[in-house]
Amino acid sequence: MSLQEFRASLTDESLRFAVLVGLASIPFTLALSWNPLAEEGITIGGPVSGEPLLLAGVVVGYRYSERATESRRAGFWTGLVGSIATVIVFTANTITTLESMSSRMTVLAVALTSVFVAVGVGFTVVITTVAAMITDWVTTRVARAGSEPDPQEADRRTAGSLRLAIPAYSLLTPIVLLCVFWLLPDGGVGLLVSVLGLFVLAPLSVVAFVALFIEATAPQPEGTDRFPGLRVCVGVPVAGYALVYLATEFHALESAPRVGIYGFIVGLWIVSLVSSATDTGTANGIGRRRDALDRSPPSAVVGVSEPRHRPGDF
Repeated sequence: MSLQEFRASLTDESLRFAVLVGLASIPFTLALSWNPLAEEGITIGGPVSGEPLLLAGVVVGYRYSERATESRRAGFWTGLVGSIATVIVFTANTITTLESMSSRMTVLAVALTSVFVAVGVGFTVVITTVAAMITDWVTTRVARAGSEPDPQEADRRTAGSLRLAIPAYSLLTPIVLLCVFWLLPDGGVGLLVSVLGLFVLAPLSVVAFVALFIEATAPQPEGTDRFPGLRVCVGVPVAGYALVYLATEFHALESAPRVGIYGFIVGLWIVSLVSSATDTGTANGIGRRRDALDRSPPSAVVGVSEPRHRPGDF
């Protein structure tokens, strides 16, 4: 972004909401990030809570979806303004510990703080921009889910390589879970197989979830329904996580969020299994219909009856 574009954006009325959301996130970020420092040692930078910034990006992405102003641009300015909280936290933590430093360490701490501030601001902008772009994409697909498919847009269905993640996930999930719960306690080879399986299953679950969402929100011809629909594809995995999380909290067990992930995995596996079975049945039905049309006489295919010849006709 050039200096001229930067100045123009400062006075752009369409970005006012994005700037206000960034300003509103500052006090919440400061409140959640303000922790007492250790009495001994040197503190440069410090932890900054990302929840308010993430929520700000989601709000901006939803607000600017289907608008003239790009959500990416709006998310950038929300993060840039919201990063003021990051600068305040990093600067305050460094200043607090400067009194106990020597002059040489003070110069080093100031220099390092400048680097940490630059990295922190950049990371803040990335969080809000990505959150805004993803929210915009999700909102747009959900809004267009009931519309007629556009033959000019080839990306209305999941790409073939992405779509393959759904049956792959439905086949791999029970194998990995069996390894985790039956082989992991034994240690040794079982531990290695379980860890490798989880490393493969974790990114595959994200791809399968995105593929199911794209399938559920793809435009459909009028009068047709997609099963499983959007509520099932999203609701079942989320409900699985919530149920396992609440059960873990109720029994006062540790690591409820980590255990809740297994509920999400199982819920996503159920939806993937149903989706794969539904697509297989649909494909078989289409194949049988095509075979029947191929075996039918040409007049039956085009819907024109054969002419009957009367005696004496040539």
